[in-house]
Amino acid sequence: MTKKILVTGAAGLLGRQIVRQFSRDMDLRATDREECDVTSLVEVRREIGSFCPDLVLHCAAFTAVDRAETEREAAFLLNETGTRNVARACREKGALLVTFGTDYVFDGTAGRPYREDDETNPLSVYGESKLAAERALYAENPEWLLIRTQWLFGPGGPDFVSAILRKADREGAVRVVTDQVGCPTFAPDLAEATRRLLESGTRGIVHFSNAGHTNFYDYGRFLLAETGRNEVRVEPVRTADFPRGVYPAPRPAYSVLDKSKYTGITGSAPRPWRDAVREYLGTLHAGPPS
Repeated sequence: MTKKILVTGAAGLLGRQIVRQFSRDMDLRATDREECDVTSLVEVRREIGSFCPDLVLHCAAFTAVDRAETEREAAFLLNETGTRNVARACREKGALLVTFGTDYVFDGTAGRPYREDDETNPLSVYGESKLAAERALYAENPEWLLIRTQWLFGPGGPDFVSAILRKADREGAVRVVTDQVGCPTFAPDLAEATRRLLESGTRGIVHFSNAGHTNFYDYGRFLLAETGRNEVRVEPVRTADFPRGVYPAPRPAYSVLDKSKYTGITGSAPRPWRDAVREYLGTLHAGPPS
């Protein structure tokens, strides 16, 4: 493992867990937009040049999927240009770059879990911007690790877990789609997987999520049952039942990621998503640590 690590987007859902995972035994510098605006090549070069990291974990990203439909320029600026800037500065200073991708680069028509080398065909502006980020990475830097993931949840949200529980408490009923299939990913598990891959010397693209698959309707029902909200009514709907203005970004209908490459590299299979969700819900019930 390397000794000096720079993290971008450290205040985000994933960035917080990356910092927690790697700060225990590394010299780590956590940055967010205030410390390092990745859309500025000047700032990125200054930050990487002054700290001289061996490894950069690039977590900064535009992740508002629906907002990206009307904020295309902002999504591409942060996702594509930001990644290009970090990749270029890493190459110039000889730092290894690790960054994170999404299942939304696929169109959801494969009918089987997506492998790393499957053809990409994003349906949304967000997916297009993340695919553009991948291509910027290829163009700017010959040595990198890209981990594609999906349905991220964990402390510091926003995520599906907090959205469903908040809506259930506020309205006493939720409408959840049945025709989008994927797999939840616990942010701490993704951070740990990142470390395992680095310890294995992995480069290139690797897929990671928790094990298994579900749709959002069954996911929502599981959350409500596990938290004792059995009186909340859950209405199954299809994506087309929602007005386009509610969720304007098209989503892949089936975007389960194939984790066999990750398991083969690390010798460790991701734990089932239900177990990860139960652990997270337990921390919510217990409240923040004293």
